Amino acid sequence: MPENNFLQGWFKSDYQLTFYKNDLYGHINGGAELFLEFGFDSLLVQDYSNGEARLSLEVYCMECPEAALGIYLMKCGRETPSPAIEARNSSNKYQSLIVKNNFYIQLNNFKGNAIAESAMPGMLNHLLSTIPESDPIELLNILPVENKIPGSEKIIRGQYALQPIYTFGEGDILQLNGKIFGVAADYRTDANEEYTQIVIPYPDNKKAQTVFKNLIENLDPYLKIIGKNNEKFIFEDYQKKYGQVI
Repeated sequence: MPENNFLQGWFKSDYQLTFYKNDLYGHINGGAELFLEFGFDSLLVQDYSNGEARLSLEVYCMECPEAALGIYLMKCGRETPSPAIEARNSSNKYQSLIVKNNFYIQLNNFKGNAIAESAMPGMLNHLLSTIPESDPIELLNILPVENKIPGSEKIIRGQYALQPIYTFGEGDILQLNGKIFGVAADYRTDANEEYTQIVIPYPDNKKAQTVFKNLIENLDPYLKIIGKNNEKFIFEDYQKKYGQVI
């Protein structure tokens, strides 16, 4: 973590908080499940001050770069990157969200203080210089490129990441179990209609078939199967919208 006077006049508070695994519930109320599902290892929290200006730095160490990117994509919404920050980020005057290697980072300027805002890139770049680059993440490359809406990509690893995308049924119905990564993105047809595609690379065909069968047997009651064979089924929801699982 940046030391005192990483920028002139900025000093750490007297304490640094550290959280491991399930300790995260003591820091995040109602959001720890998502981090744990993706593969959370530890969190460091350090506050800094410069007169009346305050910054709070949170550094999440995740299991792997894919896990850190998954959290970042879930949290950042529509990315608004700052070119002054030397890693992938989404930033405004109140908060910067950053991902590099297996670290997801939040820097909070809760009051939008102008002095604190001006210090945010310097603090983050100081920290980022201590984190090595990772190998390129290939996971998102399994998504079809044609007609994909830029910035809509998401990574899933269980039920909590899947819920904001689509509800197929209760629990971890796609049997990702916090171990298998899947990806999703939105697409737009030539007729300007949008749809979402989810792609999950299971380890083998046997596992994919097991998940396919489980999905049919435990599909949410508001989804009605209107056609199926051994490798595909088509469903209709209560809004008369359609989807297919292959």
